[in-house]
Amino acid sequence: LAHRLEYRVSVETIATEMTRKWSRLQAKGDKGKSKKIDQLNEELERLKVREMFCKACEVDGYFGRSHLYLDTGSTDDPAELLTPIGNGENSVTAEKFKKGDLKRLTVVEPVWTYPANYNSNDPLKPDWYNPQRWFVMAKEIHVSRLLRFVGHEVPDLLKPSYSFGGLST
Repeated sequence: LAHRLEYRVSVETIATEMTRKWSRLQAKGDKGKSKKIDQLNEELERLKVREMFCKACEVDGYFGRSHLYLDTGSTDDPAELLTPIGNGENSVTAEKFKKGDLKRLTVVEPVWTYPANYNSNDPLKPDWYNPQRWFVMAKEIHVSRLLRFVGHEVPDLLKPSYSFGGLST
């Protein structure tokens, strides 16, 4: 359906509008933070974060799911790809990430990904029907390295049938 103009226009319009205004970093109080804010803005530009989020929204609109891969330079290290990189605020992240370690962001279409394992035994647990590892072709990747975008979730009963994606737009 992504070949048809009437589908493309709606998906692209939603993705563009979701990322059109974007965000602006600013600090309150101490004026000495402007250098740090400039560095953060430069990093957001280098990684093309706005463009990657727009692309992730588009792919989600076409397929019902998309993934944003956080490339730390270990794409060819199978053992490292299985380890978590943390949530951005915990000690795991502090150990894994130093300045410059995030090489790039890239959107991976869902046709190249499928869940490796997930809890289908206990709906009372937080990881219920929430894959903790994904295969990208033959590479198994920890969920913290491959962020999942689903705009229109389906009920739990249908999630395995939709490869833990959702409905396309």
